[in-house]
Amino acid sequence: MAGKRFVKGNSKAKPIIIAAAAVVVILVIILAYLAIKANEDNRIAQLRYNFNRYYPDTFNTIEELDPKADYDADGYSNESEAGGKTNLVSADTDGDCIVDFDEEKYGTDPSVKDCDGDGIPDGVEILAGLSPVNLITDGETKDADRKFTRTISFSEGLLTVSGDANIYGATLDKMSLNAVTSNAGALTAPYEFYCSTPFESASVAFRYDTAFLTAAGLETGDLKVFKFNPYLKEYNAIGGAPDGMGSIVCDITENGVYLLGASKVIHQAAEAYDSSQMNVCMLIDNSGSMYSKSVQSSSKESDVHFKRCVFAQNFVTAHDNSVKFSISVFTYDFKNICSFESDKSRIINAINSIRTLGAGFDGTSVERALMLGLESFGEETLAERNVIILLTDGISTDTAGYTLRDIVTLAKAKNVTIMTIGLGNDVDTELLQKIAVTTGGKYYPISEANILEGLYSTMIASLEDDIVDDDFDGTPDSYTLYDTGFDADFNGYSFNNFKSITNNTLDFGMIMLARDWFRNVVPNSGGDEKANTKFTFDGTTISTAEPLRKVVLQSMQSQWLRPDTYLNFLSGGDKLQALSNEKLAAREIGWSVLNIPYSEGGMGWTQAEMIVPDYRSHDLGLKYSENDFAMIRAIHAYDALRDTGDSFILSSEKDLNNVKSVLDTGTPLITKLLWENADGTCSSRYVLMTTLRRDLENPNIFKIKIYDVNSDSQNTVILNRTVRITGSSNTDFTYSAEWNGKKVSLTCYLTEMS
Repeated sequence: MAGKRFVKGNSKAKPIIIAAAAVVVILVIILAYLAIKANEDNRIAQLRYNFNRYYPDTFNTIEELDPKADYDADGYSNESEAGGKTNLVSADTDGDCIVDFDEEKYGTDPSVKDCDGDGIPDGVEILAGLSPVNLITDGETKDADRKFTRTISFSEGLLTVSGDANIYGATLDKMSLNAVTSNAGALTAPYEFYCSTPFESASVAFRYDTAFLTAAGLETGDLKVFKFNPYLKEYNAIGGAPDGMGSIVCDITENGVYLLGASKVIHQAAEAYDSSQMNVCMLIDNSGSMYSKSVQSSSKESDVHFKRCVFAQNFVTAHDNSVKFSISVFTYDFKNICSFESDKSRIINAINSIRTLGAGFDGTSVERALMLGLESFGEETLAERNVIILLTDGISTDTAGYTLRDIVTLAKAKNVTIMTIGLGNDVDTELLQKIAVTTGGKYYPISEANILEGLYSTMIASLEDDIVDDDFDGTPDSYTLYDTGFDADFNGYSFNNFKSITNNTLDFGMIMLARDWFRNVVPNSGGDEKANTKFTFDGTTISTAEPLRKVVLQSMQSQWLRPDTYLNFLSGGDKLQALSNEKLAAREIGWSVLNIPYSEGGMGWTQAEMIVPDYRSHDLGLKYSENDFAMIRAIHAYDALRDTGDSFILSSEKDLNNVKSVLDTGTPLITKLLWENADGTCSSRYVLMTTLRRDLENPNIFKIKIYDVNSDSQNTVILNRTVRITGSSNTDFTYSAEWNGKKVSLTCYLTEMS
C-alpha cells in the first residue's frame, strides 16, 4: 500500500516540477536575451556616440601637405619644418622674437625661447646688442644685470625707457579713441605704452605748436601729460614741464594710455562727453538714386525699401530722452524736418515722413549738408556732446564752395563729432573718411541697404569708444578696431555646412557666397557649365536684396542631415552602411550616397555612407523647390573657386595692415584656418573674418571674430603679437594665431566671382 501511495504521489508532482523547470528555463532564456539585447543596445549606443563625436571633424578639409609651400610664411618650407623642431603654422615657434628661418643665423634654437637661460628672450637680447647664447656678452657683467636706455620715437614725440634688456620688447601704439579725438583739449592722439616686464624709469616728451597755443589762447603752463582711463573716460594729469625745445616732458611709472592736453579745456570737454545730454543731427541723403527706376530711370536703387529710415528709428529708440535729435534730408537742397527734439514720437514721425517726401533731383552736396547741419548747433550746445551722422550713397555733384577744411574748422568750433556712412560703391570714400577721422568720428562703408538695419548698434558702440565686453562677464575687455557689421544671425545662413555628392565640405563656397551676399554683388546667374556648377536664380523667389538668413531651404530641414538617424550600426564588412529603405527614399527626391573615411576599433569599417543632397539632380527642385536647387548649385559654383585668387598669410605687420585695409571697407575677409594634427596630418576650415578687436589690457593680444558655417555659436581667433627682428630700425611684429586651443595659420583670400 505504501508503495502504491508513493508512486501515485510522484505522478502528481512530476508535471509541476517539469512546468517549474520550463518556467525557469524560459526565464533564463528571456534574461539571457535581455542581457544580450542590453549589451547589444549599449554597444550600438556606444558606436553611435563615437560616430557623433567623429562626424563634426569631417567638415574640416584634410590638407595634403605641400612640402614646398610655407604655411606660416617664416621662410622655411613645410618640408624643412616637418624635419626640424619648428611649427608648421607658427612663424616664431618659441615666441622669442626671431622668425624660425633666422634662428640658424643667430645660432639659436627655434624651439627654445631663451637659449642661455638668463631670463631674456633670444630676440630681445639681439635687439639690445647682446648675445642670445652667452650669459656674459661683454665678458664682465651678466647680461641679466646690465642696464639699458631705449628711445622710441613716434609722430608726436619721443618716449625713453630704462631698465634691463627686456625693455626692448616694450611697445608704443597710437590709438583711435572717440572720447579723446573728439575732446578739444586733447592736443595729441592717445598713445599706449606697454612693457610686459618691470622697468626702472620712463619719460615721454610730447611736441607742441607754439603758434597753435597762441591762437587758442593757451600757454605752456596749461599743458600737461594725461593718463587716460578708457574704462571711466577719465583724464588724470600726471605732470609735465617744457624742455625749452618745443616739447612737454613727463615721467611715467606704469603701462597705460598717455596724451598731451590743455588742463582746463580737456576737463570741460570730458564733462560734456560724459554728460547725459547729447545732441545728434542726422543728415540723410534723399536723392533719386535711393529710389526705384520708376522714379528715376538712372537710379542705382540704393534703398528702395527705406532702410535708411529703419536705421534712423533704431538709433533714436536705442537712446533715452536725454538725447535730442534733429532730422534733415538733403540732395543739393537741404530740408530740416525736425529741429533738436527729445520727444521720440515726434522724431520718429519726422523720420517716417521721409517715405512720402519724394526724391530730389538737383544733385548732391555732402559739403553743403554738413555745413548747414553744423550751423544748427548753437552756443547753448558747446558744453554738451554733439554728433552729426551723415548718410549718403553718392559723390557730391556740387560742393557749394565748401572745403574739407571749412567743415573740420566749423566742427571743431562747434564741438561736433561727425560720423559718416557711405552706402554702395559710388561714394567719395576718401572725403567721408577724412571728415570722420579729423573730427573724432568714424566712417562706415556699407555695401547695401539691408546692413543699415543693424548698423545702429555698431555706431552706438563706436560712440562709446568701441569698448566691448567680449566674454559677457559684465566687465569691458576689448577695443573694436574694425567691424564690418556682418551679423551672423542676420547675414548668415539659416542652415549649417553640409556635404554633397562631390564635396566633403562646402564651407569655402558658403562663406564666399555669404560675403558677396552681404556686399550685394551676387550675380543673378553664374558658375561653370563644364564643371556642372552653373546656377541661376531666375524662376525662383530668391532675392539677393533680402538678407541671406531669409533664404530657408526645405532640403536643409531633412532628417538625412543627421547621419546617426539612418546609419545601420549592425553593418558587416568594411563599410558602415545607411539603412536600405532610407537610401531608396532619398534617391527618389534628389539625394545620393557619399562615402567618407571612417574607422571604429574592432568593427573593421574603413568607410561610412552619408546621404547627401545631389546638386546635379533636378529632383531637388522638383521634390523640394526651385529655391533649393538654385541655392545649392550657387554654393557649389562658389566652392569651385576654392583656394583661388590673391591671398596672403597673416604673419607680419604688413599682413595685418592688409587685413585692416579690407575690413575698413566693410568687407568681411575669407580666411582659411589650418592646423597640424597629432598624427602629422593637417586640417583646415574656411571662415569669414568679420571683426577685429584688441585686448583692453594687453596691446599684443588681438581677437578676431569669425563666422563659421560649421558652428551655431560665434567663434574667436586669438592673434598674439611679438616684436620681430628685421635687421633695420623699423619696428615690425610677428603674429601667431590660436583657435579652439590649437595653433593655426591664417590665409586670407581676396577671391572674386568672375
